[in-house]
Amino acid sequence: MSIVIFGAGGLGREVLATLQLTGHNVSAFVVEPGYAAEPIRGVPVSDDIDRWLAREDVSFVIAVGNCGARARIAGKLHNRHFTTLMHPAVAKGQHVKIGKGAIFLGPASMTTDVEIGEHALINPGCVISHDCKIGAFANLGPGVSLAGWVTVEEGADLGVGAVVAPHCRIGAGAVVGAGAVVIRDVEPGATVVGVPARPIVRRAAAAAGSQIPT
Repeated sequence: MSIVIFGAGGLGREVLATLQLTGHNVSAFVVEPGYAAEPIRGVPVSDDIDRWLAREDVSFVIAVGNCGARARIAGKLHNRHFTTLMHPAVAKGQHVKIGKGAIFLGPASMTTDVEIGEHALINPGCVISHDCKIGAFANLGPGVSLAGWVTVEEGADLGVGAVVAPHCRIGAGAVVGAGAVVIRDVEPGATVVGVPARPIVRRAAAAAGSQIPT
């Protein structure tokens, strides 16, 4: 079955390289209407989404970095066949479950009793220890390290080099800044940064809190 890559940016080129490395045939990049472009490394870039949706002989990979956008595209492509992509340099232990459409780029490692959700994105250099659970559409940036029993919920986004201590939970839609060290749970939708990681305090909220009541 030939593969169509949804998205033609930097991540799309990384996905193309991994697909070609693993011997897959890539028919096209597909982009939003009005964004057709010149071929990338000999692969055509098409904005005719309906044409590809009408075909039954292709499988999709969603190469879009934004978690929410990836989820929306997956909804648009519902009931389609998705390819799970794994770079040959990924070290995969026993008792690992991987959802459809997940992407593993470059060297990374998973030990044992790990669950990876649908369309999760695992970048090069990630270390996923035992009993971790990664939710659908989550992103692990390059070099992220998860200790044992970590849960990363749906759509959470962990920046480059983030570290998460054992038993911590990163809530759905949360953002962990680059280089942050998480030592306690992160609430859904929160943004945390620093060592140890703490929630960002918005300036407007901080200013309002500093005012003297009248």
